This record gives sequence, C-alpha cells and structure tokens, in this order.
Amino acid sequence: MIYGRLIDGKAIVPVIFRLPAQPDFSLDFVIDTGFNGYLTLPPQAVSAMNLLLYSTTGVRLSDGGEALLPVHLATIV
Repeated sequence: MIYGRLIDGKAIVPVIFRLPAQPDFSLDFVIDTGFNGYLTLPPQAVSAMNLLLYSTTGVRLSDGGEALLPVHLATIV
C-alpha cells in the first residue's frame, strides 16, 4: 500500500531513495493517474544524487512530439 497526502488536488507520495555510501532519504513526488512505474526527476536532483547515465530512451510526448531522454538507475524503498 502506498500512503501519501492530497495537496491542492495533487496526490503527493514520499519516495525513499537508497544510494551507495549514503543514508536513505525521502523526496516527495506528484503521482498522476497515468503512473507507469517510472519517476521523472529534475536534472538538479539527478546531479545532486550523482546518478550515472544508464542509457537513453525515446518517448512520445503529450503533444505528439518525440524526445530522447536520459535514463538513470536508483534504488527506491
């Protein structure tokens, strides 16, 4: 079960990250009804966590456009 809270009509859930040689820490995320198991992090968060580039993947955007996005791996609890 996932527990969170509703703020300004948005479902907010805490996600606990487990990174090598660091204590676990939590970040809040907005989860939408189309959640597919992937989290999107702002580039500043990826940089702050020092996540290494794993690969890239093509995506289709909501406006029908396409983009190539970086993929980083992290363990979440």
